[in-house]
Amino acid sequence: MNQNALPTIRAILEGAFFSPLRLEDWPAFLFGQPGLLGLEDEEAFDLFVRAAVVAQTVHPEQCQDGQPLEWLFAIDDHAVELAHALAEMRVDRPLLFHRMLLSLPAVSEGRLDPRDFDVVEDFLASALHQNMELRQAAAAEIDVLAGRGLRAAGLDPDNPPAQLAEVAAALLARPEARQCHSDLELLYWLTEGDQRPADALALGAVVEAWRRWAAAASAQPQGLGLLRRLLPALDLTADDLAEHAPTRRQENPVITAQCPFCGRQSSLALGRVIKELTRCPHLIFVGTSDEAHLFEVLRHFALGRDVENLLESYYNSPDDLDLYATFVNDMCEMLIDQGRLDSVPVACESTPKAFHYLRAYFARQDDEDEPTKH
Repeated sequence: MNQNALPTIRAILEGAFFSPLRLEDWPAFLFGQPGLLGLEDEEAFDLFVRAAVVAQTVHPEQCQDGQPLEWLFAIDDHAVELAHALAEMRVDRPLLFHRMLLSLPAVSEGRLDPRDFDVVEDFLASALHQNMELRQAAAAEIDVLAGRGLRAAGLDPDNPPAQLAEVAAALLARPEARQCHSDLELLYWLTEGDQRPADALALGAVVEAWRRWAAAASAQPQGLGLLRRLLPALDLTADDLAEHAPTRRQENPVITAQCPFCGRQSSLALGRVIKELTRCPHLIFVGTSDEAHLFEVLRHFALGRDVENLLESYYNSPDDLDLYATFVNDMCEMLIDQGRLDSVPVACESTPKAFHYLRAYFARQDDEDEPTKH
């Protein structure tokens, strides 16, 4: 085996324009929106559920059979369902909505005026129609780099060994593959330690495994099955989707959460007006993991007006949104490590999965000793 083959292959594959590529980046490629790159797993799943629910209404014929993820992969133009999903997320995930809005050229360049539209969904759909062909660009890049990688391994890309696909599939079926959440993690696992390839077939299998993984993470049609295996939460049926769909306000569902500090139950009746039924003294906020909601959590602590003003300025600056998110997340992690803040998922007896995106946040009071959590 050529001793330079392995580093050459890694250099080729790591040079992809989309690297580092994360599994949770699949919505950005499916919807053709760079503003969706870097989503957390909760955000990607929430967006998936909401878009699939809208797709059932907008494209009923295409959503009669198969699974929700298959519906979205089969739809050519996602502007309408993405617009409705994002409009719903304005309240639940403000920073995601804010970041996405500012990433749209039609918005950032002032080519669309919101005042020309009666509803926000129509405004967003018009802006989203001018999407980038990320998915197609990634497909072309994957094909080119995989071909170069196979040639570097000493194989013919047009006539690869018959067992190459089987060996690559076996690699991706291993538990370690499911722990790789980026293309760089995958390549490190495939090429280091005991996994280090020793011959041309093994080198080719690295390339083929990368090709399949990258196809899944970039939402290529041939990668759909692997994406579902790597992210089992996406493997929903139509019935599962109905259970996860947001509940209508007029149904007035009741959500509950048990305080991790005192063990008491807090409960809220949701609807057009939120009604507090029971509340423990530690409950400070109910919302998502969105950093704009986490900032509201932080306001319950002694940040100081100057720090709050600084964070607000970051939020209003498109170039500083990553700094805003990092600061807020780091502050919350510090408070959690200090035992001053904690959160739990909310529960709802009538619709157990409909509020999968909500958490209740609790703060230990300053005059309390650090408790043994329940």
